[in-house]
Amino acid sequence: MLFELAYPGLCAWALLRRATGRPTPAGPLFAFRAIRGRMRRHELSGLTALNPRWGAWLALHRFERMVPGAASQMRSTYETGGLAEQRFGPVDGPRVLLLHGWNARSDMMLPLALNLAARGARVILPDLPGEGRNPARPMSFGAKARILSAQYRSENITTVIGHSAGGLIAALALEAGLGRARLVTICAPFSLETLLRAYLFRIGAPKALNTALLSYVEQRDGRAPAKVGPELYAHMGARMQVIHARRDWQVRASEADAIRAVVPAAASTLLDGCNHHTILEDPRLFDAVAGFVLPRAARPTVRPAPRRSQRPLEPIAGGQIC
Repeated sequence: MLFELAYPGLCAWALLRRATGRPTPAGPLFAFRAIRGRMRRHELSGLTALNPRWGAWLALHRFERMVPGAASQMRSTYETGGLAEQRFGPVDGPRVLLLHGWNARSDMMLPLALNLAARGARVILPDLPGEGRNPARPMSFGAKARILSAQYRSENITTVIGHSAGGLIAALALEAGLGRARLVTICAPFSLETLLRAYLFRIGAPKALNTALLSYVEQRDGRAPAKVGPELYAHMGARMQVIHARRDWQVRASEADAIRAVVPAAASTLLDGCNHHTILEDPRLFDAVAGFVLPRAARPTVRPAPRRSQRPLEPIAGGQIC
């Protein structure tokens, strides 16, 4: 709001500095990332001081408003039922639904999708509703999950795999009627509450906003954010696999430990030598997921050696290496 009002003046200021030969900030001429970030923090702090509920509304609106994605050049891309998606693998293979994380796009899951497809899976890789190549609009995780469930419940999905916040959305989609598929979480948060608290910390929100936002979400959605995740995971039992990067600084490995505590029967794997994003290209991830979700005939017979910088797979305490 403040930034949008100031934007024309900032553009004129940038053009004047360039015309007079004065130095301009690094990056695109009209991006103003640092100024935009400061203005948004001041805006949120001021609104929260006036009324914490107003601040909660603004913070949640920003959290649920995605950045539109550019058109993809990937093969096998098309739209169906309003969702942009990609499909890979034999049409008669076990159907696996891959969900990317918050404010992202499906292309980041492509290495895993292609690997599973090569092993015989029929992989469905959509951009989440309101994200990627789909029309961008603010939408709760629950709303995304209901759209996904309605879109794919007739597909006989055998496994849903979610990266980061996609793990929460995957669990919500199963609850919304997607079916009794297996669930695999990759670097997923323990709950919507821990995700929202991490988001508020990242944007430098005032501490008073934590309670206000969690209360606002509970009143809107009819469920405490602290229960979105644990209550869903607890019903999965042995049908769940938890995979995490030990050095994930965006979603800490302690979140995987917390998930494992409420789902003792879940398979669990902790990977060294990767982080929140590079784990998606790790051959050890491919093997762990394939061993859990595909028929034994489709599993690898020879395990690729890890890179020199990587240590072997380690189970989370109490878990098993798959």
